[in-house]
Amino acid sequence: MNITIKATKYQLSPQTERLLEEKLAAPLRLLGEEGERALLEIELEEAPPEGRSSEPTRLVARLVVNDRVYHAEAVKPSAESAADRVRSELEAEIRHARGRTRTLWKRGHAKVKEMLRFGR
Repeated sequence: MNITIKATKYQLSPQTERLLEEKLAAPLRLLGEEGERALLEIELEEAPPEGRSSEPTRLVARLVVNDRVYHAEAVKPSAESAADRVRSELEAEIRHARGRTRTLWKRGHAKVKEMLRFGR
């Protein structure tokens, strides 16, 4: 797993970097073996002052796994709360995609079984 962190207009401390790596690496456990080949790009920046004075931190995460891209974004008062929100969004996207793949696989198997019973 490769993790890239980019900070724009934000002072990134080692503690914040470690926190982001721990929190945002958690959704990769849902990927199983594919998680080892995943690329996680994290961008942390100070949000623009366009009426968002109470929410100064913007966190964007992009997870690339086998040509599939998962994207999550959050604007929150702190980097920690933004990381929590992004983690939950990434987990939801991964679960949704995994469930859809399993459903389509089962539907395909049922169709093949139905076609094999045609001669009865």
